[in-house]
Amino acid sequence: MDLVDRFQIPILEEIAVRNPQATQLGQRIIEGSILLIDELGFEQFTFKKLAVAVGTTEASVYRYFANKHKLLLYLINWYWGRLECRLLLQTQGGNPKERLTKALELLLIPQATSLSFSNEKRLQRIVIHEASKVFLTKAVDADYQTGYHSIYLQIVQYISELVRTYQPRCKYPEMLVTTLLEGSLQQRFFGQHLPEVTNASEQEDVVAVFYTQLFFSYLDHE
Repeated sequence: MDLVDRFQIPILEEIAVRNPQATQLGQRIIEGSILLIDELGFEQFTFKKLAVAVGTTEASVYRYFANKHKLLLYLINWYWGRLECRLLLQTQGGNPKERLTKALELLLIPQATSLSFSNEKRLQRIVIHEASKVFLTKAVDADYQTGYHSIYLQIVQYISELVRTYQPRCKYPEMLVTTLLEGSLQQRFFGQHLPEVTNASEQEDVVAVFYTQLFFSYLDHE
């Protein structure tokens, strides 16, 4: 079992009407939503289809999530929460470069893990395909104020502090970190769907190699 599976990932209570991790039906809703969003895409995903897939009623799904945007927010936050937990557990020892290198490995190399009630590879694909949709909305400022993106912000700040420890002269650590986070997701998307515009390959983890080299080349020339 992945060590992260032993922890309850804290997700802002306002995202869900009821904590889905606390009941068997809630866990089925999470697992079913991961399967369906991965299969259908977020646009074609509906609570009616989800209810059929998990053997419940549409009304029961609404008892956990007010709408499908909130459900996507929950899934994306759950993914980032698990990543944050790994970062905190696995980057405590070593010198600054070793800690930063480990952080990049966790960010850039998909983790082969065992989730108790979902499929992490499918969740990773959802993040690659759908994560930007939780930001690119008219409600993003209100969502930010409510704290819907707090886990993502915490990850950026944590790695930025590792950057500052390794290279105190770095002027733009947050920009560097978000360029790595968002760029690596985009390159994986291109690798799957627009291979002519990228060198990314599913056979070799070119994305991890490229962004690690880019990251340290920038820092070492500061």
